[in-house]
Amino acid sequence: MEENSSKLHLDSRQWDVDCDVAVEVALPPRWEFRDRGGSPGIWRAFPEAVSNEINALARRGQRRGHLSLGGAELVVDLQDMVAVPTDQYAVPRMLRKRVRQSQVNRRSLKAFYLKYAEEMQPLDHPQGPDGIQGPKFLQLFKDLAVDLASDVAALAFASACGASEMGVFRRKEFICGCTVLDVDTVEDLRDKMPTLREEVLCGTSLQEVYRYTFGVALEPPSKVLPLEEAQQYWALLLRDWPLREAFCAWAGTLKGKSVNRDIWMMVLKLATEVPADLSTYDDNPAWPVLFDDFVEFHRGQMES
Repeated sequence: MEENSSKLHLDSRQWDVDCDVAVEVALPPRWEFRDRGGSPGIWRAFPEAVSNEINALARRGQRRGHLSLGGAELVVDLQDMVAVPTDQYAVPRMLRKRVRQSQVNRRSLKAFYLKYAEEMQPLDHPQGPDGIQGPKFLQLFKDLAVDLASDVAALAFASACGASEMGVFRRKEFICGCTVLDVDTVEDLRDKMPTLREEVLCGTSLQEVYRYTFGVALEPPSKVLPLEEAQQYWALLLRDWPLREAFCAWAGTLKGKSVNRDIWMMVLKLATEVPADLSTYDDNPAWPVLFDDFVEFHRGQMES
């Protein structure tokens, strides 16, 4: 048993179990197949999308499921480790899971985590009975030289963790995020912050972090984000969008000032796929009426 200054106890065996679970989320296994009766020892990798479907089945605890491969439908059995084509003349395929190895030092990561973690309710939370929150959360980002109010790197790290609550990293979430980034000390994580920031701002990881942000920012059971909060996140995530201030000012004049998921994602589409002069906006007839209204208003402002 080990403890930090807040008297948090962490059992080493349970830590290893949690690391195994988190690593499989951070570095999803790759799946391979071999035809029964084919050349022995020749395994072929499933496409990434198919591997993701099989991993999703495993996470849900399902033994069997259907998936498509090259236009053919397969019935996957994760207990017998076979994939059986629905075509009665096709040959069943043997399955093999290739686990990806993490390079993170678990002992170092544990010491890093213990510096900031504390017990959290509920103790039976699926992501762990402890986590980083409150003053320790603020201290973590201070030590990372990241301003939570103005630096998109904080959202990028939370997205890597898959954190389910704003301002909280549960145990398995933190392990997952550090595994994704291949870090096990605060110094290593601090060195990753410029890369996380740049990948969002240059667009490499923008869609992933942007999509994640909407979900984590919601206050259950609400399914909409108050406009004021949405504007704050747009300032972080879309800071270089030339029309951001104009769009936010226009949106502020509307009734029912809230943003649902569809509108949230369409704002990203407008910001990243349509030039600032809106010259190609009309090429896509599928824009919601809300955006048609903004474009009409903005064009009128530009003409006047």
